[in-house]
Amino acid sequence: MPNQRLGGLTPWRFWHGSEAPCERSCSDFVRPWQTQLWPYLQPHPRKRARLGVKWQRFGRCSQEPPSTEHAIKGEMRRCRSRMFIDGVFDLTHYGHVNAFRQAKALGQHLVVGVNSDESVLQAKGFLPVLKNSERQRAVLGCRFVDEIVPASPYIMTAEYIEDLVESKGIDYFVHGDDPCIVDGRDVYESARQAGRFCTIPRTEGISTTDIVGRLLLLTQDHHTNLLEESATSSAGVFASQQSSFLVTSQLLRAFSGALPGHKGGQVVYVDGAWDMFHCGHVDLLRKAKNLGDLLIVGVHADAVVNKHRGSNYPIMNMQERVLSVLGCRYVDDVLLDAPWQVTREMIATLRLSVVVRGTVCDTVRRAAAEDPHSVPKEMGIHVELESEETLSLAVIAQRLQQRRQEVAERQKSKVSQEEAWYRQKHGLV
Repeated sequence: MPNQRLGGLTPWRFWHGSEAPCERSCSDFVRPWQTQLWPYLQPHPRKRARLGVKWQRFGRCSQEPPSTEHAIKGEMRRCRSRMFIDGVFDLTHYGHVNAFRQAKALGQHLVVGVNSDESVLQAKGFLPVLKNSERQRAVLGCRFVDEIVPASPYIMTAEYIEDLVESKGIDYFVHGDDPCIVDGRDVYESARQAGRFCTIPRTEGISTTDIVGRLLLLTQDHHTNLLEESATSSAGVFASQQSSFLVTSQLLRAFSGALPGHKGGQVVYVDGAWDMFHCGHVDLLRKAKNLGDLLIVGVHADAVVNKHRGSNYPIMNMQERVLSVLGCRYVDDVLLDAPWQVTREMIATLRLSVVVRGTVCDTVRRAAAEDPHSVPKEMGIHVELESEETLSLAVIAQRLQQRRQEVAERQKSKVSQEEAWYRQKHGLV
């Protein structure tokens, strides 16, 4: 008897696509799968999985038809698709890195376009805080990025898409699910019309706008209510306390899962705050990795960073800074809440062969009263690497302060726009 839960099919026809046992070809099996079975299997994942086995056995086919977005994304991975994602990536942060991770997971090869200063100025009316080369080197340092396209235009045209398809072999163009509108027009309209567009979830709780807001807290004459209300706190106030990012074990596992893992050989250790992770950090880690076989990076806790740097540092909380470090292609492992002092016990436990420090401090303040690397210096395993990149957190903050009035006015508009998008997305309007 036909069963209503099976879409009016008998049990045999439900599982085998016919009323009697027989060998079915792949082409014969497509019709009942696509037109009759798939719509009724949506609430039943275990039945879908079991039927997928039948599909392979009787249909002699290893691929399921791309009937849903999930199946389409699976098809991208099976076809070794080349993905393209672009952006300004100003003040490059772990939200950008997570976008790269998600885009790379859709295919096999990720190409990242870094919008040029000129195109950003033309489309948005202002220049990024970081220069072209600084943003490009930060993106190149991400482990999920295979290559970049420098000086990529902010607005994609049909001609530019065609050029990328021909010159780079791009299959799909990727962007977050947040709107990207310039002069009332979708920046990715041409990619959508070409049938080559795919969205990924935006990493909520972090944005360049959010980071700029935290950086503005560093000046004594531009305190927000957060600082005013907490001015009497003896523990001090960190700009990182403004973070609304929620770190889950699943996200940490997704980032740490990309690490190459432990291997034998010489272990190199370098520690720091890694606040506002930038190309200067990438350059130091690249040089440190060249000194051995395994690079372990220590990330100090918020209280430790604030104690030694003062002001409202750190800008990013420890979980955020850890994600940024995990995203760097030169890192093999990360030590969370790393001790300020590198001790003999720590060196023995982690089997450290080399302890590294750079010559450029991220802030203008570096305490001279104590040297946290005195022990590795005594043991003769300490190396100080000359920092070729002069970019630092202090330089970034200074650039923002020079454009403070312009940035502050734009900041109010951007914050309200992002808040409106978030509330609309989650039905909080």
